[in-house]
Amino acid sequence: MRTFASASRSIDNPGANKPDAMSLSPYERCFVLDGVEQDCRVDGRGRLDYRSMTLQLGTSPQASGSARVRLGNTDVMVAVKCDIGVPPREHPTHGRLSCSVELSASADVKYEGRGGDSLANELTKALERTLLGASSGGAASLSAVGAGERGGGNPGWVSTHGAGSALDMSKLGIQHGKTSWVLQCDALVLSDDGAVLDALSVAMKAALADTKIPKVTSVAGPNPDDPQELELDDDPELCSRLDVSGVPLIVTLYKIGERLICDASVDEIECSSSGIAVAVDSDSQIRGVTQVNSGDFSWDSTGSNSPGLGLSTLRLVLKTARDVGCELQKAVDAFLAGATSGTGESDDEEEETEEDMEQ
Repeated sequence: MRTFASASRSIDNPGANKPDAMSLSPYERCFVLDGVEQDCRVDGRGRLDYRSMTLQLGTSPQASGSARVRLGNTDVMVAVKCDIGVPPREHPTHGRLSCSVELSASADVKYEGRGGDSLANELTKALERTLLGASSGGAASLSAVGAGERGGGNPGWVSTHGAGSALDMSKLGIQHGKTSWVLQCDALVLSDDGAVLDALSVAMKAALADTKIPKVTSVAGPNPDDPQELELDDDPELCSRLDVSGVPLIVTLYKIGERLICDASVDEIECSSSGIAVAVDSDSQIRGVTQVNSGDFSWDSTGSNSPGLGLSTLRLVLKTARDVGCELQKAVDAFLAGATSGTGESDDEEEETEEDMEQ
């Protein structure tokens, strides 16, 4: 199994377990815990069910590609802009990609000030590690061990812009060592009701699938010594699309009592001791592991407590995330296949495609 994960990183949840946060009463907490234990959560879902998801393409006409995802009351947007820049020094024939996450202060009071900036930086790093791969081979070995493998990850899969990337970055190269396409992926969290990282990963994949890259032609100058000039043709019929089949989706699992749940609401997160976000691709391979809350995830399959994250617990988390992520990938891929083929027959660049996906 090809893995390049970072399980040593942690994303703290501002406002959780703090005195100024709106806390649940003991009776409300007990109600949430009992519902999870009986596989009937507060909103009627099972432990591994997602809320209703709405995916919309083409939400930002000025962007090269964009998408908006509503997962319950969580609302996020992603816009991709294509610019011409310099390729990475290590890979002169490849393009580049960077992410940026912004948290709207109106989404939650905890996003105001430095707390929002810190969380935005952690979400940005988590998305970039998912798309570009981990930078540490040692950290990458954790998911391999959890899957029952030995010897850690493949060193060939720890390159930030090379073979370890979820996208084929060689398709973004223009001139060897001189110019390449640079994809800037800007995300905005409009509303937070849990599972923000999951929604961002879906929106990111959809926005990349919606991205149209203009055709570039090198034109020689009038004199032999003149440098070549680049001409862009933004005709929609000539624009190319990105292959997003390798882009993973993130499934965040929280531990409540002795059970795991996905797509946790804010109230359920408050009742959880910790969470782990797992990136899963279309081949059900683990592409990244990030601890969401720096809490206690110290229980194993026998129910006994032990310090740290046990091997049996990690395997259970990865297996559950792989099963849930595979179903989520199928739903998103089916929507994108129909949406991109449908929009490709129209010349209206501002056309929006929207569909509800029941998980």
